[in-house]
Amino acid sequence: MGMAEILEGLEQLPEEEPVFQSSGAVFQIKTDDGHPMLKPIAIFVFVICMLGFANGLDFINPKAGLVRPHEWIHGLSQGAPLDSAEFEGFVTSDGQPVENATVTLEVKLDVDLKSQMITQTNAEGKFEFSNATPGLTQIMIVKWNENQEHHSVLHRIILNPPTPLEPVGFTRIDFELPSDSEFSGYECVDIYGNDSCVREIDYQPQEMEFPLIDESAAGLYIMVGWGMIGLSLIASGFTFYGLKNKSRGMIQTACVLVFFTGGHYYSACFFSVMAFALTFAVPKNTVIIDA
Repeated sequence: MGMAEILEGLEQLPEEEPVFQSSGAVFQIKTDDGHPMLKPIAIFVFVICMLGFANGLDFINPKAGLVRPHEWIHGLSQGAPLDSAEFEGFVTSDGQPVENATVTLEVKLDVDLKSQMITQTNAEGKFEFSNATPGLTQIMIVKWNENQEHHSVLHRIILNPPTPLEPVGFTRIDFELPSDSEFSGYECVDIYGNDSCVREIDYQPQEMEFPLIDESAAGLYIMVGWGMIGLSLIASGFTFYGLKNKSRGMIQTACVLVFFTGGHYYSACFFSVMAFALTFAVPKNTVIIDA
């Protein structure tokens, strides 16, 4: 008798649905995301982003900010070598170059010792100084006239200090002398005792708050401000998505970005480091999965 014939005589086993029963075991997974403490840190980072945005606005308003580019450049010049500035410019009058004008620049030889550097403008009205002193100083320009009534102007200027990439600082400032009619309102003083006199206009009192500076340096200052604003907005975006997804990584990225919006007093810089450190202090969140 074959196996098939034997099995034909047996009754089939009843069909039953399979039944699974939980053993009660669970899995615990640690994750960096999802901890409720990330929410207050994200709100703190939002505040820092607003502070960075305010720092950027301060930079792009050089005449209304807490610290102006003049103070910024002058502050950078502190501690720079006394002979580390290169200075050039053009002298014009009524739009025409002034040839053979005498340009006198005040320089420092020591902390309490000052001297002068003197040069003449060329046919194009250009002058140049090497080994000048970076920072706040003064300049005098004398235009010699054939009628022996000469014209002179005095200005306060700030020369750029060296950068980390260059051994000297480069500054260019151009000067437009007032018209003869404007000089005529000033007394002609006999200075040299040779039947000549000088009419002098001193602009220094009105330049006490805003000395003349290199326009490119002022432009760089404003560009830094726009960079701060951009970084603060990008950091705000990372903070928003980090708050929405409770993501520690996104909040940490926002802290790194807003760090570079530190501003004059490094306020945003300090707070961003604090927030970044706080993210590491948050314990990992526990996710429980039933077995």
